Amino acid sequence: MRPARRRGTRALAVAALAGALALVSAGCGESGGYAVPDRVCGVPVDADTLGPLLPDGEKVTESHRDKGRESGSCRVTVDDTLVLYLAGDVTDRGTEAVSLEDRGLRRLGEPALVQGVGDRAAVADGGAKAVASCTYEGEPRQFVGLVQLESDDPVPAKTADRRDALLAFLKSWFPAAGKAQGCAS
Repeated sequence: MRPARRRGTRALAVAALAGALALVSAGCGESGGYAVPDRVCGVPVDADTLGPLLPDGEKVTESHRDKGRESGSCRVTVDDTLVLYLAGDVTDRGTEAVSLEDRGLRRLGEPALVQGVGDRAAVADGGAKAVASCTYEGEPRQFVGLVQLESDDPVPAKTADRRDALLAFLKSWFPAAGKAQGCAS
């Protein structure tokens, strides 16, 4: 992963000012941190959309799992704690991939359909899923992408903010993930 910007840049600026004011009495130390990547799981993303989904910590790592030509997944960890799971699958057109009745989406908490991502997308309290028609190896197919938060203490803490952050990240990641999977729109 290639670093793009430091996690919590605005917060660091405020902390730096507070630290400067407290320097006389408290001393000074540098807090740890990591650079929020502008690529995740081999896919370029807007670091500003990924950052809100990652907790504070020292180190971001990822591990890929190849599930065959048409499927792949990746786990993102912060300080060895799994925080994000990404999966992409090429499926047959007509497969119902995003439904409010889907048990997987329902398990993620109160899914709702959203606009602006693929042909159909939903965002839940702990994840998001989208599907888009594409051409894969010259055949009409569809790409299905899943973003799932894995932490017991997901960020952002407020559900509405977390859902907004998931949608923003899905809009950044989903098209690039489909392209990386070989599914051209």
